[in-house]
Amino acid sequence: MSCWVLLLLVPLAQFGSAQPVDGRVDLKTVQNALDELKAERTVMMDRLDLAERELTRVRGTPKVAFAASLGGNGLLKTTSGNKDLVYKDVLTNVGGAYNAETGEFTAPVRGVYYIRFTANAPSDFPMSAVLYKNSAEVQLIAHEQPSGGGSDTASNGAALLLEAGDALKMVLWLNTQIWDNSNHHSTFSGFLLFPMTDEAPTEFDAEAKLKALQASVKQLQTDNLGVKERLDTTEKQLKDMRDVPKVAFAVSLGGNGLQKTTSGSRTLVYKDVLTNIGQAYSSETGEFTAPVRGVYYIRFTANAPSDFPMSAVLYKNSAEVQLIAHEQPSGGGSDTASNGAALLLEAGDALKMVLWLNTQIWDNSNHHSTFSGFLLFPM
Repeated sequence: MSCWVLLLLVPLAQFGSAQPVDGRVDLKTVQNALDELKAERTVMMDRLDLAERELTRVRGTPKVAFAASLGGNGLLKTTSGNKDLVYKDVLTNVGGAYNAETGEFTAPVRGVYYIRFTANAPSDFPMSAVLYKNSAEVQLIAHEQPSGGGSDTASNGAALLLEAGDALKMVLWLNTQIWDNSNHHSTFSGFLLFPMTDEAPTEFDAEAKLKALQASVKQLQTDNLGVKERLDTTEKQLKDMRDVPKVAFAVSLGGNGLQKTTSGSRTLVYKDVLTNIGQAYSSETGEFTAPVRGVYYIRFTANAPSDFPMSAVLYKNSAEVQLIAHEQPSGGGSDTASNGAALLLEAGDALKMVLWLNTQIWDNSNHHSTFSGFLLFPM
């Protein structure tokens, strides 16, 4: 259409009183073409405005994820007032919102955050781990009463709406205890699910934009080409950002019954696959392999009879212990322990669960002992 519109400009240069009827027809034809270009530009400007605002919003969403453990502090016990728990051993701190000096996580933006914690301690004394918001309001608690010899594990978690600046910390209550070592039994973690904004809708001022389209047909064509290039680039960037691989898996040991080792550690192969979006988990090897560099949320639960030590240990690349669930014998019955954290993994990093020497784990078709995870965001 643009070529024949330019050709129509030639009769305009020759337009005079000798050809009043034809001149008016030519002028009307060019005016219609100009109006079409204006409408085309308006539509593209609308799309571009929406796409650029969406791109700005997506790019402006902070990446926030942390995971920390009490680490090698051993036993922490208080008999004279509550005590703030400071998780010094930082596994992940994307966004820098967790302070390892104070033990506080401060929400950088208003949004919904998923927060989780796990506590472990000997079972001869009450155990606690209490999540406070802004040092005043109890959000969640893990608490166990004494149950004789052995050890116990408890955990809790929830999606919480936090305002920018809200601070979360873990507290050990009066006359309770908690324990950890370098294998990360007692952990505190969280991540931003999505921000919450209350922006007023921006109305599109069609009249103001139309007033800006008073240039020549040639200039409008040039401008439209520039807008189209920007629109194509912006929409492609949005598509690339949205085309993040979808990765999520959930598996259980299933009907294997009791697994016990008294002669070395053993890799746990979770054969019963509940979910494997992205096919990053191998039910043949029991390994999850990160397809891209990013922050992943990993969680596992272990169950076993309580007459023998129980374990489930998360290893990265077959060498580095990331998290552990471990219980000492506590008499008859059975016990359950779990742990989880947001972990920054490189592409190709492999995670697997290991049963340590002289421990056991149990499952059946009801999925008591599970291993799961998903990609939060790429890096």
